[in-house]
Amino acid sequence: MKSKNAGMAAALAATIIWAGNFVLARGVAHHIPPFQLNFWRWAVALACLLPFALPKLRADLPAMRLHWRYLCVMALVGVSALNTLIYKAGQTTESLNMALLVPTAPIMIIIMSRIFYGEPITRRRLFGLAVVLLGVLVLISRGEWSRLASVQFTSGDFWALAGAACFALYSLLVRNRPAEISVEGFNAATFALGVAFTVPFVIWEALVMPRPEFTMPVITAILYAGVGCSFAAYLLWTRAIAAIGPVMAGVVYYSLPLFAAVASLLILGEEVRPAHLLGGVLVVGGILAATVDTRLLRAGK
Repeated sequence: MKSKNAGMAAALAATIIWAGNFVLARGVAHHIPPFQLNFWRWAVALACLLPFALPKLRADLPAMRLHWRYLCVMALVGVSALNTLIYKAGQTTESLNMALLVPTAPIMIIIMSRIFYGEPITRRRLFGLAVVLLGVLVLISRGEWSRLASVQFTSGDFWALAGAACFALYSLLVRNRPAEISVEGFNAATFALGVAFTVPFVIWEALVMPRPEFTMPVITAILYAGVGCSFAAYLLWTRAIAAIGPVMAGVVYYSLPLFAAVASLLILGEEVRPAHLLGGVLVVGGILAATVDTRLLRAGK
């Protein structure tokens, strides 16, 4: 129980941190190209992680050499591609469309887990996911359902869907992390490989696109993304997957629009409406319905 509770807390903390990233990243989307923003994000994260990872790398290196293909795949999916696709989407995708697309990642996780691992989709999970999805729809429509019917998808929406698929695949595969590779060593290897894989695209952007504007908002966004969203959140997410599995962690991730709404209120001063409160209740209630085992509750009485 302690391990599962810690895993749930880690998944929730990572989700809250990632919610803030959407608010900041959206504001700098047109000031720095996506590959360069992603490169600096992970370079900062790697610099933060190395002091913790270096003492463990000597013991991790033999296993890293053995599983180098797995590490390369994880770096490509979770570091090089995932956030670059999201940053690319932010250039042309409206916030309403992004909010519609973000919750598809847990759905993809559940489907992939069923296909590749035969993990059952219980009625309780289906019910919880349905309630969460209803809450998300209430949040993004602000209670005005006609807003959903008028959504027009752009090319950026497909980039966002691709990013959601990368997140789902990363969450699914991270459970296969070799036990002989420490969490810190695993993240250091994937961060370093992901940054290296991004370099050719950064050079291409530098040659064909305007230079980035390293203003204070851009620097703040890079530091928040690097220290918070990459260094801290990925460590939390890796531990969450190990403790509760990708499906349960994915259900917690479903609450991201709720925390994004709170971040928008605190940072951008957006109005809080009754629909936000109703949507928040549905999101939290759905997560509890999908993740809390009623048998454990009865046993504790």
